This record gives sequence, structure tokens and C-alpha cells, in this order.
Amino acid sequence: MGRVKNGILGTFSGKVGSVVGVVMRGKNYVRGLPEKSSKPATSKQIAARAKFRYFNEWRNPFSTFFAITFFNQTATHSAQNAVHHFNKDVVIGEYPDFDLDYPKIKISEGTLALPENFQLQLSDQTLLFTWKKLPSDYPNMKIDDLLAFAVFKKNDKMDIAASTCAASRGSGHYEFTLPENFHRQEIYVYGTFLSNNRQQACTSICFGLYSVPLP
Repeated sequence: MGRVKNGILGTFSGKVGSVVGVVMRGKNYVRGLPEKSSKPATSKQIAARAKFRYFNEWRNPFSTFFAITFFNQTATHSAQNAVHHFNKDVVIGEYPDFDLDYPKIKISEGTLALPENFQLQLSDQTLLFTWKKLPSDYPNMKIDDLLAFAVFKKNDKMDIAASTCAASRGSGHYEFTLPENFHRQEIYVYGTFLSNNRQQACTSICFGLYSVPLP
């Protein structure tokens, strides 16, 4: 049953026959219910659906992390749709043998400026992030912007080590000791900065591929 708001000329939400009314990010939409096709899926459709499913299997376990790092994009997308929009080309390979193009992965996208000399070093099992420390706030940079990072295993797309508030831009550095399950693994590391209220974000960078030794 649908519900009419603001009189007969107003918007409605819910289902009326084959029409559905929804409100998304403050805007009203009316759409028809999808019709089920009786035709068997083509090989191209099967491959496209499998590719989309592969992407979701990677993205969904990290939805809480992405909800924060892509929060700045929620005026036009849901955070999870923004992840897909800015990572639409990261699934590579031919059906059914898909993989991730790790250097292309974005953990955030935005217009906030990255700090100068944003670098990463791996020492034994510790990641050391460093960047040029600001003496005060600059245009499009604030000393209380927050370092966010993610570490993905090359051979396990379901595992991540990450933080959305590791250190302030004003600190100039941050050390992170990798958990034991990341030892003796090949990892990709990504970094970005978020404004303190999460309304702005940098376009993230991939630092590259690293081999973590045993202690």
C-alpha cells in the first residue's frame, strides 16, 4: 500500500499496483516494478552478473570502512554505490577467472589535498606512514584532518587491516604494526586523509606491493 503525502498532488511512498514511490537523499522518485524475463540469460549476461557478484564479495565485508571513507560522496550516491562507481574497473579477468587490479583500487575519492611527501616504509612487520607536517592550517588542508589507510592481502580479497582515524595531519607520521595473519604475506597498502567531520576526503593513493617477513 502506498501513502500519499501533502494531499492528492503530493508525493507518495510505497507500492501502488505496478508503481513504487521512494525517497532517496531528500528527492522523490517513482519507478515501475521490474518484470521477470522468461528468456534464459545469455553467456554475456551470466559473465556480467558473476563479475558484479565478485565485486560485491570483495566490497561487502568492508562496508563499515567504506561507509566512512566514502561518506563525502553520499550527496549523490550511497556510500556503497560510490565504492562501486569509483572502483568499477578493478575487477579484471575473464569469466569465471576474475581477479582484482589492486593498484587501481580507491578507498576514497574527493578534492581534499593530500599532504606533500606522503610516503610509506615497511620495517619488519611495521608500516611507517610519513608526510610533510603543516605548521598551521592551509587552504584545503587542516591539521586535524585524519589519516585513513587500508591493507589488503594480495591473495585474500576478504581480509583487511584498516583505520579511518589513525593520526592527524598535524602529526606528520604514524606507525602501524601488522597483525599476525598479515605476516609472510604480500600486501597492497592505500592511504588517504579525511576531514574531521568526514564531509571531505582526498583521492586515495596506492603505495604499492610489499612483502611482509616473519618476525
